Amino acid sequence: MGIKKTLGLGVASAALGLSLIGGGTFAYFSDTAQSTATFAAGTLDLTSDPSVIVDISNLKPGDTVTKNFKLKNSGTLDIGSIKLKTTSEVTDTLGDNNGVDLNKFIKVKFLVNKDKATLTSPTVVYETTLADLKNITPDLVDNTGTFIEQLFTEADGIKAGTEDSFTVQFEFVDSGEAQNYFQKDKIKLIWDFEAKQGAKKAY
Repeated sequence: MGIKKTLGLGVASAALGLSLIGGGTFAYFSDTAQSTATFAAGTLDLTSDPSVIVDISNLKPGDTVTKNFKLKNSGTLDIGSIKLKTTSEVTDTLGDNNGVDLNKFIKVKFLVNKDKATLTSPTVVYETTLADLKNITPDLVDNTGTFIEQLFTEADGIKAGTEDSFTVQFEFVDSGEAQNYFQKDKIKLIWDFEAKQGAKKAY
């Protein structure tokens, strides 16, 4: 084999080698990104301040008792509604009260949410006896004012980290007749405030 043929084969071999290398590998740019998500449930934390709203003795027919209390939202979620549930237990130490329920003679004169009050709808409960109040579950944080009034007052519910202030007045109703059978009676009143979360949010 002459030198020309030898060089020719050498060149061919080298060219074939380059062809294999060029056809088998290539270079490109790349990048990656990562995202994470966290889902944490919020909390509803409702407290009453004070926890004992009324602790009065020696009441007589015709007496009224006015007290203030607050409902606080110490949680991380807005409260949309707070339903009031009433239970009461009469302790009768002198008989059966002639069959008369003392709950019917303890009247809730008014129960006002001062943060939601308006000129036309300042009350949540008005002129309702404890006996009747046990049959209803009013929403204590519902702003029942007109559309215009709601523009200048607080919205429904209690936002996280805030509170609503209330005033309540009870009256021991005087029937105008002897009510001696109520002497030494006691009523244990329990108000349960049931909070529910506010409107759903789209995130």
